[in-house]
Amino acid sequence: MNTRNVQTLFLAALFCALAVGPGAAATATASVSVGPVAIGEILHKALKDRYGVDEAKELQQAVTQSLSRSLKDAGAEPGEGGAVRIEVLIDAATPTHPTRRQLNENPSLDYLASVSRGGAELHAVLRNADGKVLDRVSYDYYAYSLRETSLSGGAWGDAYIAIDRFSDQVARHWRQLSAAPPAS
Repeated sequence: MNTRNVQTLFLAALFCALAVGPGAAATATASVSVGPVAIGEILHKALKDRYGVDEAKELQQAVTQSLSRSLKDAGAEPGEGGAVRIEVLIDAATPTHPTRRQLNENPSLDYLASVSRGGAELHAVLRNADGKVLDRVSYDYYAYSLRETSLSGGAWGDAYIAIDRFSDQVARHWRQLSAAPPAS
């Protein structure tokens, strides 16, 4: 092989490596299981007393979808029987706009014009297959002021921001655990 062919081959290999992305060759897909998303006592009481118990399902589904998306982006394959199990608790949440129950109980509220500082507090425990706690992740976010609330028209707009940020943190922690060599 002459020098020109070696340079061409090298450039082609470099181009392929850059096109695939950094670390793609080293990233192996690992299985992780996510337990049902639990509702904490504080949020359960708020849902029962003010927001409506049907809102729990919406929040749980938002966490499940966001966490699944973040874990897949981190290289995980969500499924049962994973080497790591993630247990999630939504401890507290406040809507940005009135919920269906609030609108039904108070006709003076306007779905879009009535705004509150919303957000959520979430916790995760990452366990190995034997149930040993490997890591914990806690995250909370609430809009600092009415000017900084989510532009979403959804009742839980600020809570969705908290959920997405929390999910990204959980995925980062999972990735760090899966990249570390197993402890002897």
